[in-house]
Amino acid sequence: MPAPVRAAVIAYLHAYGLIFGAFDFALDGNGTWWFLECNPNGQWAFVDGPTSRAVTRALADTLQKGVPT
Repeated sequence: MPAPVRAAVIAYLHAYGLIFGAFDFALDGNGTWWFLECNPNGQWAFVDGPTSRAVTRALADTLQKGVPT
């Protein structure tokens, strides 16, 4: 993810007081990133079991701890 897109994602999360968001982007033929939406729930059931469990665990830890201020 390009640094400007990463910065925009972080700004979006902060602006809406979110600690998690599943962002959808599209890339055009020129390599330009286009924001489509931010989902409150991510779906990662399509990945293998160990990865899915790791994502679930990391998300649960983050939601429980919150974002450092």
